[in-house]
Amino acid sequence: MECTIGGNQASRIEAFLSLAWFADSQYQKKVDFMSSSVYEDKEALMKKAKVESEKLQRMCDSGRDRYTRTLNLQAQMDEKELQQVVRDRHVFLRTAVENYIKTLLTGDKYDMRVFRLCSLWFDNAKEEFVSEMIKKELTKIQSRKFLPLMYQLAARLGTKSHDNRLFQRTLNELIERAAVDHPHHTLFILLALANAEKDEKYIHTGKRNGTSRLAKNHSKRTKGFTEARTQTACTLIEKIGKHRGELVKNMQLLCEAYIELAYVNVMQLKNERGPFNLPEVTIKRIVNLKEVPVPTMEVKVDPLCRYDDLVYVAGFDSKFCLAGGVNLPKIIFCVGSDGVKRRQLVKGRDDLRQDAVMEQVFGMVNQLLIKNSETRKRKLKMRTYKVIPLSQRSGIVEWCEDTVPLGEYLIGRPGTKTGAHPRYYPGDWTSLECRKKLSISCYIPQELMDHFHPVFRHFFLERFPDPAVWFERRLSYTRGVATSSIVGYVVGLGDRHVQNILVDCNTAELVHIDLGVAFEQGKFLPTPETVPFRLTRDMVDGMGLTGVEGVYRRCCEKTMEVMRTSQESLMTVVEVLLYDPLSSWTLSPEKRKALQQKAEEDDQFPVSVTGDCLDATIGQENIAAEDNVNKMAKRVLLRLKQKLDGVEDGVHLSVSGQVNHLIRVAMDPKNLCRLFSGWQPWV
Repeated sequence: MECTIGGNQASRIEAFLSLAWFADSQYQKKVDFMSSSVYEDKEALMKKAKVESEKLQRMCDSGRDRYTRTLNLQAQMDEKELQQVVRDRHVFLRTAVENYIKTLLTGDKYDMRVFRLCSLWFDNAKEEFVSEMIKKELTKIQSRKFLPLMYQLAARLGTKSHDNRLFQRTLNELIERAAVDHPHHTLFILLALANAEKDEKYIHTGKRNGTSRLAKNHSKRTKGFTEARTQTACTLIEKIGKHRGELVKNMQLLCEAYIELAYVNVMQLKNERGPFNLPEVTIKRIVNLKEVPVPTMEVKVDPLCRYDDLVYVAGFDSKFCLAGGVNLPKIIFCVGSDGVKRRQLVKGRDDLRQDAVMEQVFGMVNQLLIKNSETRKRKLKMRTYKVIPLSQRSGIVEWCEDTVPLGEYLIGRPGTKTGAHPRYYPGDWTSLECRKKLSISCYIPQELMDHFHPVFRHFFLERFPDPAVWFERRLSYTRGVATSSIVGYVVGLGDRHVQNILVDCNTAELVHIDLGVAFEQGKFLPTPETVPFRLTRDMVDGMGLTGVEGVYRRCCEKTMEVMRTSQESLMTVVEVLLYDPLSSWTLSPEKRKALQQKAEEDDQFPVSVTGDCLDATIGQENIAAEDNVNKMAKRVLLRLKQKLDGVEDGVHLSVSGQVNHLIRVAMDPKNLCRLFSGWQPWV
């Protein structure tokens, strides 16, 4: 493909993309037609005509010759038409793949097209010519362009659904090349697959019989599912080790040490205050892992593949603390080669892959927001943090420094009066009293509002006494709420209670954590969620006198404009994520029940509730019927398209009309009163 010779590079890349887009749209039309009832009817009629024609020919009745010939002619015409559709689909697919490859080869302007290229490849994994085309040009495309898709690429290693051996060979070559060039962005993902069965080893040694039984059941259900993928990942790691031996060895040591620590039983420390001394585990003995960067630090992709000046793991502090939650995740300090101690949350019995994928989506959204001049000048973005799965049910999370959960600032910890509400309105009802009244009455009466006043404006007065800084931070907060409202609505992010939203004490930015309920799965909880995002009275109180008017509404509209004009990119990104074989974005019945049941037990939510019941359900999710997952994915994509088209309740709305509708729905007391009481809609 001579795409770098002659002509202006800018015009060539535009030409390649235009041709790829045209061929892709025509290909999609053919695919839609082939899956339509019209195509099925034509195929059925053609087969019926053939059978009838053969019967008449066997009868050899001369009086029926004319009718037989007519029937034959109709069957042949229908067959030719259907064959032409199949041929056209093939031609358009080949043209689209070829020109997407040329687009990636010619420049960096449209690197996000790699999502669509991989989507076409995954959808046509059994078509050898697609894998052949990608294999042929593989060494010419810079491997860094595939890094945003590494989770999805690795998830398809060794999958039985792809019987085409060329697909697996090409996939292996691509991942190996990316891992050799950019090991710090790839190896943790491969090691998570290779360590898939490590959870079982530690769960079996657990003291709780129930846990051991669940692990045994999980092992039976998932053995066949994970075995091939784990073996393939191990083989790849061995190959990469020939090029990056010391790095691979040290990364394996670090991952196994994290997993070991994640499953250390600390139930006896549950009611004690930390910090505690680290037990005699591997992580305590780790020192100077040169070349291995601190996992929760962002490593910038180097196009030249040179990673010489990284902050590597020098060791770990001898103390650790416990975070809240049923599984008691551990907070440790990783000491970097720069001497800085960085907090990390080490989790066991919790699937972090969903959080990692959602952070990936937020990263893609940030790229779209940066490209738009209106959102760029307003500095609109989603605050992200690193999530690194280490196995099926363990991982580490970057600790968001200098942040506090909204619930902790507003309500305070259970049994204390340190929250802003009891401090500024000591005569008001407590949050627990509001919960009881809401549970009984099932609506938010004016009396409740009169006895629970919003106070979040005081956060800015307390933290930022300088007027200029106060104004800047309040503006930053309002913009952050607007961005997360629209992005959260588009991806269907749910479970936004006051412990799942953090506020940065230095910048006033919002950080959304525990992203296990996405793609509108919140609507299927025992108490369905009725609002598109959290926009309660306290959230609005922090915006100042103008409330949702002015800055908030304008930023919502600008963000929605970017989302709607980037429909194709967003649809492609989400489509690839939804069909990820390892992604468990659908909520099982047990998971839905546990999500809200735990909240009933305590006024303060744990650090993570989504992992409490995963031991029993993850195996079932992983081996769920492919057809059911595909149907759910199609439903999600259809709803996403409606959102990006501005369709609400069957009506097409403008950007401003859609934003206005969403704000009204989010603030409507009739919707808020129907929410689960643990969501705390009065706060």
